[in-house]
Formats: sequence, C-alpha cells, structure tokens
Amino acid sequence: MGGTFGNLKLFADGPPGPDDATTPQPFAVPAAARPDGHLAATRELIRPLSVRRARRECEPFTDEWFEELELKRYQRHGAWLERALEFGRHPDQSVLVLGPGAGTDAVRYARHGMSVTVGTDAADWPGVVRDNFNRANLRAEIAELSGPRVPFADASFDVVALNALYAPALPTAERAGELFRVLRPGGKLIGLFPAFYDCAFWQGALLPLVRLWWTRPADPATAPKTTGRELRHLFAQFGEHRVSKRHLRRGELPHLWRVLPLFVLERWIGRVLVLKAKKPIFAARRTAEPLRRAA
Repeated sequence: MGGTFGNLKLFADGPPGPDDATTPQPFAVPAAARPDGHLAATRELIRPLSVRRARRECEPFTDEWFEELELKRYQRHGAWLERALEFGRHPDQSVLVLGPGAGTDAVRYARHGMSVTVGTDAADWPGVVRDNFNRANLRAEIAELSGPRVPFADASFDVVALNALYAPALPTAERAGELFRVLRPGGKLIGLFPAFYDCAFWQGALLPLVRLWWTRPADPATAPKTTGRELRHLFAQFGEHRVSKRHLRRGELPHLWRVLPLFVLERWIGRVLVLKAKKPIFAARRTAEPLRRAA
C-alpha cells in the first residue's frame, strides 16, 4: 500500500525506477535547501515579510510563480526599477549582479541582451536563480563569492548591479575597492540600499504621537540603513555620484500624508537609496603610468 504523508512518500512496489515517467520538479535543489516562498516573494517585491499571503498564490518556484514575480516587481510601487537599474541602456555589455534574490533583475538584464554574471554568497539562493534562468531559457554564469574578494579579473564588467537591501551589513571598503577593480574604465555601479532618512524617520521626528493610534508597517528591507553621504564616502574611488530616493507605499504613511502625490513623496522620504557612480576613464591612465616608468 502506497501513499503520501506530509513529506514522506511510500511506494507499494518500491521507489520508481529510472525509466518510470515522473513529473519534473519545479525546484532543482533539495527541499531542505529551499528558501521560504513567501520570504523570497516579499524580497523581490520589496515589501515587509509581515504582509499576509495572498489567498491564491502560485506554487513557489514554479514557472507561473517566477512569471508573476517578474510582472509584479516592475509595476506600481516598483515601476521605478526599470529606469533605475537601466535594463535597456547597456545592450551587448556585461553585468555583474550581486544580491540577486530570486534572480528577477538578472533575468531582465539577460532579456535585454547583456552578458550576465551572478555573484552569490552564503545568504543568497543560487539554486533559485538557476531555476529562474532555466525557466526563461536564458544563460548566466553563477559564481560563488567568499569574503570581500570578487573572483574576477580586472576590468571584467561594464556594469555592476548591487542589491544591498537584504545584506547583513553595508559593503566594506575592501568590497567597494573590488567592485571598482572589476569595472572597466567608464563602467557604472548601480546600487540599492535602505534609506536612513525615509518615511519612518520623518514620522518619528514630526509625528511622535501618531504611534498612539496607528501602527507603522515594518520596514521592507532588513539591511542597515544608510545615507547618501555615507555612500559617497564608501565609494569615493568612483566619480559622478548620483543618489536618489525611490519606493514608497501609501499604506506606510500616516493617513494625513496619504493625500499627497506618492511619486513626489517617494523622492523625499522613499525607502530605497539608488546610488549611481562611474569608474573614471582616467583610472586606466593612472594604472598605465607606473608601468611606463618601470619600463
């Protein structure tokens, strides 16, 4: 007698053989290594984990689930991501994606003709990223990172896209130097970081008593919050720094503030800092000068 009891499967005539027809599993890695589907989805949509699950959710890590995440990530509150991450501005160039989450942004870069390399560390889900690319019939190189070192040659990439919204800490100065090293002269760094002076900060500063009758939703990101000044200092090797604020949901605001235009408020008190910086072209000249003198 066979049957399924929770995660335990019993077969009347023993387990199925290699020639038996079985349904392909939507997730390629063992079940023990799977992240929680709700956690992965909330991070892709940049919303708090406390957001309740939808009644009709797709089965996590299926094709339909990946497609729904890709559709929702760049709509409504995330419409700014298309422009901020510059998906269509670097065709036929190479991009290094760090902090990939479920790989939605990396897939988007690949759809626009970029050569994609994904760097993952212990907190990432390389199996999920790989499944996302397989689902989309796209290719990417997935490399494991250990420590601040980035295992690529100098001037390997045209773009580095860094999602630090869920990192355990801000990048170190050594990691920032590594990103500078692997970028080609004239290459661009695009980073996403939690904003310190966001709507939560200003609510506490301007409306300290609002907590008596209204509970503010949890922060959508878990990484330490930072400021534009700190980011410019951390990535001081780069040039042409541009920092802007984006991402804000109306439900995160006190009721009196909700009458104001959201697209204006997010630029003042948004939850995400978008950093854009370039590696100066003359950085290559500085490197070449000592070699000429030595010759």
